[in-house]
Amino acid sequence: MLRLDEASPVGVSNEFSTPVDAVGHAGRGAVRTAIGGGEGTVDGYYGPDVSAPYVVTDDAEYYRIATETVRAVAAPGYAYTVEVEPLDSFFFGPPSSASFADLPDRDRDAVRDAIGDASLVHAPHYTPFGVTFAYASAERRERSRFVPENDGQRVAWDGELLRFSFDEERSVEVRTVAVSADRVASSQRDFRETVGEARGRSLDDPTGDQQEVLDAAIDSEYAEVPPHSDAFAAVIDAVSTDDGVVPLVRYDGDWYFAQLARPD
Repeated sequence: MLRLDEASPVGVSNEFSTPVDAVGHAGRGAVRTAIGGGEGTVDGYYGPDVSAPYVVTDDAEYYRIATETVRAVAAPGYAYTVEVEPLDSFFFGPPSSASFADLPDRDRDAVRDAIGDASLVHAPHYTPFGVTFAYASAERRERSRFVPENDGQRVAWDGELLRFSFDEERSVEVRTVAVSADRVASSQRDFRETVGEARGRSLDDPTGDQQEVLDAAIDSEYAEVPPHSDAFAAVIDAVSTDDGVVPLVRYDGDWYFAQLARPD
């Protein structure tokens, strides 16, 4: 079954790029630095966490993001499970706690890196999440509030109470990652062309029978019971890759998202 859905500039932008503000905390600052022409660096247990190879700024400038690990060392990592407890959920008042603002900078960064989006702690019934505190520097490890001896401590953060329960100590890798940015487009339409040229396929000069297959796939979907006709087999071959199907197809001057389901 072949289906082709219109790939609008907005749709391609949403599918293949991440707004800079939506990049995880660990890499957001480095990405902004790289976009500004500086040397972006992420140093720690958590990586840059860029979910798509492209990011987009508020003014529709698109950048290809690349990362390179320049240094990696083994260090002890302390894994915790963090439960979110609303401050107003305690009948006799909340138990004693430390302020998030009073934690060492690296501890605060580790919590933000683990959760990615700090606003999630305010979500109703937010599920417990894991955080690992790991530092290559012995001085930073000594300053950390999160070592096995401090199990069960609570931290007040923006109207919520975070309870840290120690899980395990294990050897982990702490990396220094360089982040670079290369501008590839200055509009959604240009970005669609960039992604299409890089990852899509153009179906040039299809035969009449192949056009009927493609037109049907655009209107709804096109399917045949094997063995396939020559026209359908040729279209399948044109949009197929070793891993499945190309994400974008250009036909008759327009771009489409491609979906191909093969019979079992």
